[in-house]
Amino acid sequence: MVNVYRPETLAQALDTLSMGKLTVFSGGTDLMVQHGVRAGMSPKFEQDVLFVDAIDELQYIASDEQQEQALYIGAGVVLADIEQHPLVPSVLRQSVAKIAAPALRNRATLAGNICNASPAADSLPALYVLDARVVLSSIRGQREMPLEDFIMAPRVTALKPDEMLTHIVIPQHDLPEEFYHKVGTRAANALSKLSVAGMARIKRYPKKAPVLEEWRVAFGAVGPTVVRSRELESLVVGQSLQTLAKSGFIEQVVGCYREIIRPIDDQRSTAAYRQQASLNLLTRWLEELSRR
Repeated sequence: MVNVYRPETLAQALDTLSMGKLTVFSGGTDLMVQHGVRAGMSPKFEQDVLFVDAIDELQYIASDEQQEQALYIGAGVVLADIEQHPLVPSVLRQSVAKIAAPALRNRATLAGNICNASPAADSLPALYVLDARVVLSSIRGQREMPLEDFIMAPRVTALKPDEMLTHIVIPQHDLPEEFYHKVGTRAANALSKLSVAGMARIKRYPKKAPVLEEWRVAFGAVGPTVVRSRELESLVVGQSLQTLAKSGFIEQVVGCYREIIRPIDDQRSTAAYRQQASLNLLTRWLEELSRR
């Protein structure tokens, strides 16, 4: 028999989690699929279930000017609210807007998309380039870590049995140049074949060529986890836009990324297509910047 809990406060939820291993259920849009048996039958959960959708403490989006002006997104906030919120960075709003259909976005949460830890999760590349962090809470206290350390492998996170993700932290950034593109089987309501998110800042000078002062890019669905390399980003950071426009430079950068983008074949796409499409989008992102 599976027991079901639906606390109204975070303290109650953490107390319940401390009693044993439970399945934390927020929007449940991924969990219902994972635990589905077959059409017409109710999903089968093997562990007790903790519903957290009634906890008001997890329902907020707010900035904290005293903490380096970071943005905080509670684990209970649904994707539809993130998509429309003016404080949320545009690159994240764009990625959230591409997730499934409006009805699902009115139920699914960003925290759930993260904890599901799918390499193809649409929000993850944007969160990676934003240097997002997650806060994990239990009756023992809180700990905070970078998102890229939290997601360890497909469907595997650093979450301990008595912990839950309570909010996402997005540091303040000054990266006005943004790029987001998702490749799916159709224009809307499609699962990702791959996705790419990028952010940059151009420094302009009175008497010399503009320079890329900051540049980031991350790829989804082309590896066990999101692919982002700060080492390769350093090849582009500090380069002038004239250098980007020169013959051969972009090809050199793309060649380096070819070595670390290692997708697989599955029912959605082939590895060869995913790799080439990712590299084409990377080329487009760099070419767009070279023309700014």
